[in-house]
Amino acid sequence: MQKMMKKVWQRRRGFTLIELLIVVAIIGILAGIAIPNFMGARTKAKVSRAFADMRSIGNALEMYYIDNTEYPDTSADLVDNYITSIPKDPFNSNGSRGSSEGAIADNSYGYFYTTNAWLLVSNGPDSTPDVTSPDFTNKVSGLLGGPDGVYSGFGSGDWYNPASGTTSSGDLGVGGP
Repeated sequence: MQKMMKKVWQRRRGFTLIELLIVVAIIGILAGIAIPNFMGARTKAKVSRAFADMRSIGNALEMYYIDNTEYPDTSADLVDNYITSIPKDPFNSNGSRGSSEGAIADNSYGYFYTTNAWLLVSNGPDSTPDVTSPDFTNKVSGLLGGPDGVYSGFGSGDWYNPASGTTSSGDLGVGGP
């Protein structure tokens, strides 16, 4: 009996090639499912961060307006008295929207205003500025683009719609007051 067990044990030392191929195929299938979901989660987190940043800047704009009865021309008017610093747009890593292109600060959010309204714009997940000259005829207060925002009615251009996929074109925006 002991001799027979020794022979069985000596023959089963490792995995067969078929077993290894099945395990590799299963791992490949799981990775194929998990990686796109992870990339979508990163985009959703950046969208949430962009909206939170723009709401903070919007609050500073409103505080400035209360004190001065007009909206500021530049971020220099806001920093220190109304907000500690202007956050960078998480979708503007390539520097495509700077101060000279209408951003409130370099590599930050686009800033457009009139005497009674303002609009902050993020490049959105495609990292390209799609809204460059908004039309203030339709005043919208709140979110533009994204999961909870409207997709039309404020400004010319393309607003990000997550239903079109996490890499679809379009900008994110927050308008006020």
